[in-house]
Amino acid sequence: MILLNDKLIEEDKVILDSGFYFGKGLFETILVKNNPLFLEEHLNRLNTGLITIGINKFITTEDVTNAVFKLNCKNNVLKLIVTEKNTIFTCRKNNYTDEHYKKGFKVTISDVKRNESSILTYLKSLNYLENILEHEKCIEQGFDEVLFFNTKDSLAEGSISNVFFIKNGNIYTPKVQCGLLNGTIRKYIINNHDVIEGNFTREDLLNADGIFLTNSIVGVMNVSEICGKKLEKNDIVEKIREKYEFQLRMG
Repeated sequence: MILLNDKLIEEDKVILDSGFYFGKGLFETILVKNNPLFLEEHLNRLNTGLITIGINKFITTEDVTNAVFKLNCKNNVLKLIVTEKNTIFTCRKNNYTDEHYKKGFKVTISDVKRNESSILTYLKSLNYLENILEHEKCIEQGFDEVLFFNTKDSLAEGSISNVFFIKNGNIYTPKVQCGLLNGTIRKYIINNHDVIEGNFTREDLLNADGIFLTNSIVGVMNVSEICGKKLEKNDIVEKIREKYEFQLRMG
Protein backbone atom coordinates (compact mmCIF):
# COMPACT_ATOMS: atom_id res chain seq x y z
CA MET A 1 0.00 0.00 0.00
CA ILE A 2 1.00 3.62 -0.52
CA LEU A 3 -0.48 6.83 0.86
CA LEU A 4 -1.37 9.13 -2.03
CA ASN A 5 -2.92 12.50 -1.24
CA ASP A 6 -3.98 11.14 2.16
CA LYS A 7 -5.65 8.07 0.59
CA LEU A 8 -4.39 4.50 0.93
CA ILE A 9 -4.05 2.95 -2.54
CA GLU A 10 -2.80 -0.39 -3.75
CA GLU A 11 0.76 0.09 -4.99
CA ASP A 12 0.03 -1.54 -8.35
CA LYS A 13 -2.61 1.12 -9.09
CA VAL A 14 0.03 3.84 -9.31
CA ILE A 15 3.10 3.35 -11.52
CA LEU A 16 5.98 5.05 -9.72
CA ASP A 17 9.50 4.68 -11.06
CA SER A 18 12.87 6.45 -11.19
CA GLY A 19 11.30 9.13 -13.36
CA PHE A 20 9.08 10.19 -10.45
CA TYR A 21 11.64 9.66 -7.70
CA PHE A 22 14.80 10.90 -9.40
CA GLY A 23 13.82 12.60 -12.67
CA LYS A 24 15.21 9.78 -14.83
CA GLY A 25 13.23 10.43 -17.97
CA LEU A 26 12.94 12.63 -21.03
CA PHE A 27 10.29 14.77 -22.64
CA GLU A 28 9.52 16.43 -25.95
CA THR A 29 7.11 19.28 -26.64
CA ILE A 30 5.74 19.13 -30.18
CA LEU A 31 3.72 21.70 -32.10
CA VAL A 32 0.82 20.05 -33.93
CA LYS A 33 -0.93 21.67 -36.87
CA ASN A 34 -2.70 19.14 -39.09
CA ASN A 35 0.22 16.87 -38.20
CA PRO A 36 3.05 16.97 -35.64
CA LEU A 37 5.80 19.30 -36.91
CA PHE A 38 9.47 18.30 -36.98
CA LEU A 39 8.40 14.90 -35.68
CA GLU A 40 11.40 13.01 -37.02
CA GLU A 41 13.78 15.46 -35.33
CA HIS A 42 11.91 15.24 -32.02
CA LEU A 43 11.87 11.44 -32.03
CA ASN A 44 15.53 11.16 -33.07
CA ARG A 45 16.54 13.34 -30.12
CA LEU A 46 14.24 11.51 -27.73
CA ASN A 47 15.23 7.98 -28.73
CA THR A 48 18.93 8.81 -28.77
CA GLY A 49 18.54 10.33 -25.30
CA LEU A 50 16.74 7.25 -23.99
CA ILE A 51 19.74 5.13 -25.01
CA THR A 52 22.04 7.60 -23.26
CA ILE A 53 20.19 7.36 -19.92
CA GLY A 54 19.63 3.61 -20.16
CA ILE A 55 15.88 3.39 -20.77
CA ASN A 56 15.07 0.51 -23.08
CA LYS A 57 12.22 2.09 -25.04
CA PHE A 58 11.77 3.32 -28.58
CA ILE A 59 8.97 5.76 -29.42
CA THR A 60 7.67 5.55 -32.99
CA THR A 61 5.91 7.92 -35.34
CA GLU A 62 2.84 5.71 -35.02
CA ASP A 63 2.86 6.15 -31.22
CA VAL A 64 2.73 9.91 -31.66
CA THR A 65 0.13 10.02 -34.43
CA ASN A 66 -2.10 7.68 -32.41
CA ALA A 67 -1.80 10.00 -29.41
CA VAL A 68 -2.68 13.03 -31.53
CA PHE A 69 -5.80 11.24 -32.76
CA LYS A 70 -6.93 9.96 -29.35
CA LEU A 71 -6.35 13.33 -27.65
CA ASN A 72 -7.82 15.31 -30.58
CA CYS A 73 -4.65 17.38 -30.43
CA LYS A 74 -4.60 19.09 -33.84
CA ASN A 75 -3.66 22.79 -33.75
CA ASN A 76 -2.39 22.34 -30.22
CA VAL A 77 0.75 21.37 -28.32
CA LEU A 78 1.55 17.73 -27.62
CA LYS A 79 3.84 16.82 -24.72
CA LEU A 80 5.48 13.41 -24.58
CA ILE A 81 7.08 12.14 -21.36
CA VAL A 82 9.00 8.86 -21.20
CA THR A 83 10.29 7.11 -18.08
CA GLU A 84 11.16 3.47 -17.38
CA LYS A 85 7.56 2.41 -16.71
CA ASN A 86 5.52 5.25 -18.20
CA THR A 87 4.89 6.78 -21.61
CA ILE A 88 2.63 9.79 -21.19
CA PHE A 89 1.06 12.11 -23.76
CA THR A 90 -0.75 15.32 -22.86
CA CYS A 91 -2.33 18.03 -25.00
CA ARG A 92 -2.69 21.76 -24.36
CA LYS A 93 -3.34 24.89 -26.36
CA ASN A 94 -0.58 27.08 -27.75
CA ASN A 95 -0.49 30.17 -25.54
CA TYR A 96 1.62 32.33 -27.88
CA THR A 97 -0.49 35.00 -29.58
CA ASP A 98 -0.02 37.53 -32.35
CA GLU A 99 0.53 40.12 -29.62
CA HIS A 100 3.64 38.27 -28.41
CA TYR A 101 5.17 38.42 -31.89
CA LYS A 102 4.13 42.04 -32.35
CA LYS A 103 5.79 43.15 -29.10
CA GLY A 104 8.73 40.74 -29.10
CA PHE A 105 10.28 39.32 -25.95
CA LYS A 106 11.88 41.24 -23.10
CA VAL A 107 14.91 39.26 -21.99
CA THR A 108 17.25 39.27 -19.00
CA ILE A 109 20.38 37.35 -18.04
CA SER A 110 20.55 34.79 -15.22
CA ASP A 111 23.15 34.79 -12.47
CA VAL A 112 23.05 30.98 -12.62
CA LYS A 113 25.80 29.42 -14.73
CA ARG A 114 25.00 26.67 -17.22
CA ASN A 115 27.20 23.61 -16.60
CA GLU A 116 28.65 22.78 -20.00
CA SER A 117 30.32 19.64 -18.58
CA SER A 118 27.07 18.01 -17.39
CA ILE A 119 25.31 15.39 -19.51
CA LEU A 120 21.98 16.77 -18.25
CA THR A 121 22.60 20.05 -20.09
CA TYR A 122 22.38 18.24 -23.42
CA LEU A 123 19.25 16.18 -22.64
CA LYS A 124 15.62 17.30 -22.53
CA SER A 125 15.31 15.55 -19.21
CA LEU A 126 12.83 15.66 -16.34
CA ASN A 127 15.57 17.38 -14.30
CA TYR A 128 14.26 20.73 -15.50
CA LEU A 129 13.68 22.51 -12.20
CA GLU A 130 16.53 25.00 -12.50
CA ASN A 131 15.16 26.20 -15.84
CA ILE A 132 11.63 26.43 -14.46
CA LEU A 133 12.65 28.38 -11.36
CA GLU A 134 14.74 30.84 -13.36
CA HIS A 135 11.95 31.22 -15.92
CA GLU A 136 9.32 31.84 -13.25
CA LYS A 137 11.59 34.41 -11.59
CA CYS A 138 12.10 36.30 -14.86
CA ILE A 139 8.33 36.36 -15.46
CA GLU A 140 7.79 37.80 -11.96
CA GLN A 141 10.34 40.50 -12.81
CA GLY A 142 8.45 41.48 -15.97
CA PHE A 143 10.55 39.63 -18.54
CA ASP A 144 9.56 36.93 -21.02
CA GLU A 145 12.75 34.86 -21.02
CA VAL A 146 16.07 34.53 -19.22
CA LEU A 147 19.41 33.60 -20.79
CA PHE A 148 22.24 31.53 -19.30
CA PHE A 149 25.99 31.88 -19.70
CA ASN A 150 28.20 28.90 -18.90
CA THR A 151 30.94 28.48 -16.31
CA LYS A 152 33.43 30.05 -18.74
CA ASP A 153 31.14 33.09 -19.24
CA SER A 154 30.20 32.10 -22.80
CA LEU A 155 26.63 32.50 -23.99
CA ALA A 156 24.68 29.21 -23.80
CA GLU A 157 20.86 29.23 -24.07
CA GLY A 158 17.59 30.45 -22.61
CA SER A 159 15.50 28.70 -19.98
CA ILE A 160 13.06 27.58 -22.70
CA SER A 161 14.84 28.62 -25.89
CA ASN A 162 17.94 28.75 -28.04
CA VAL A 163 19.41 32.17 -28.79
CA PHE A 164 20.72 33.77 -31.97
CA PHE A 165 22.00 37.28 -32.60
CA ILE A 166 22.79 39.48 -35.60
CA LYS A 167 25.93 41.59 -35.99
CA ASN A 168 27.06 43.36 -39.16
CA GLY A 169 24.68 41.31 -41.26
CA ASN A 170 25.86 37.94 -39.89
CA ILE A 171 23.87 35.41 -37.85
CA TYR A 172 25.54 33.98 -34.74
CA THR A 173 24.58 31.32 -32.20
CA PRO A 174 26.49 29.52 -29.42
CA LYS A 175 27.97 26.17 -30.40
CA VAL A 176 26.43 23.14 -28.70
CA GLN A 177 29.56 22.58 -26.59
CA CYS A 178 28.83 25.86 -24.78
CA GLY A 179 26.17 23.93 -22.86
CA LEU A 180 22.80 23.95 -24.58
CA LEU A 181 20.01 21.74 -25.79
CA ASN A 182 20.24 21.41 -29.56
CA GLY A 183 16.68 22.45 -30.35
CA THR A 184 14.69 21.35 -33.39
CA ILE A 185 14.20 24.93 -34.58
CA ARG A 186 17.82 25.77 -33.82
CA LYS A 187 18.82 23.00 -36.23
CA TYR A 188 16.27 24.24 -38.78
CA ILE A 189 17.73 27.76 -38.68
CA ILE A 190 21.30 26.47 -39.05
CA ASN A 191 20.30 24.19 -41.94
CA ASN A 192 18.50 26.97 -43.82
CA HIS A 193 20.70 30.01 -43.18
CA ASP A 194 24.38 30.86 -42.98
CA VAL A 195 24.96 30.73 -39.22
CA ILE A 196 28.27 31.14 -37.39
CA GLU A 197 28.51 28.92 -34.29
CA GLY A 198 31.04 29.81 -31.61
CA ASN A 199 31.84 31.13 -28.15
CA PHE A 200 30.32 34.53 -27.42
CA THR A 201 30.55 36.94 -24.52
CA ARG A 202 28.00 39.08 -22.74
CA GLU A 203 29.38 42.08 -24.64
CA ASP A 204 28.85 40.29 -27.96
CA LEU A 205 25.20 39.77 -27.08
CA LEU A 206 24.52 43.24 -25.66
CA ASN A 207 26.14 44.91 -28.68
CA ALA A 208 24.15 42.88 -31.21
CA ASP A 209 22.12 44.55 -33.95
CA GLY A 210 19.29 42.09 -33.35
CA ILE A 211 18.49 39.04 -31.24
CA PHE A 212 15.97 36.25 -31.67
CA LEU A 213 14.97 33.13 -29.78
CA THR A 214 13.74 29.77 -31.03
CA ASN A 215 11.93 26.75 -29.70
CA SER A 216 9.50 24.22 -31.15
CA ILE A 217 6.38 26.06 -29.94
CA VAL A 218 7.28 29.73 -30.29
CA GLY A 219 9.11 29.15 -33.57
CA VAL A 220 11.12 32.35 -34.12
CA MET A 221 10.63 35.17 -31.62
CA ASN A 222 12.25 38.60 -31.94
CA VAL A 223 13.85 40.11 -28.83
CA SER A 224 12.72 43.71 -28.38
CA GLU A 225 14.63 44.42 -25.16
CA ILE A 226 17.58 42.87 -23.30
CA CYS A 227 18.59 43.88 -19.78
CA GLY A 228 16.70 47.15 -20.19
CA LYS A 229 18.27 47.97 -23.57
CA LYS A 230 15.68 48.34 -26.32
CA LEU A 231 16.44 46.84 -29.73
CA GLU A 232 15.15 48.10 -33.03
CA LYS A 233 13.47 45.57 -35.33
CA ASN A 234 16.08 43.89 -37.47
CA ASP A 235 15.38 43.10 -41.11
CA ILE A 236 17.34 39.85 -41.01
CA VAL A 237 15.38 38.59 -38.01
CA GLU A 238 12.11 39.51 -39.72
CA LYS A 239 13.10 37.66 -42.89
CA ILE A 240 14.12 34.56 -40.92
CA ARG A 241 10.78 34.52 -39.12
CA GLU A 242 8.82 35.13 -42.33
CA LYS A 243 10.62 32.26 -44.08
CA TYR A 244 9.96 29.93 -41.14
CA GLU A 245 6.27 30.86 -41.00
CA PHE A 246 5.94 30.42 -44.77
CA GLN A 247 7.44 26.93 -44.62
CA LEU A 248 5.06 26.00 -41.79
CA ARG A 249 2.10 27.06 -43.89
CA MET A 250 3.40 25.13 -46.89
CA GLY A 251 3.99 22.05 -44.73
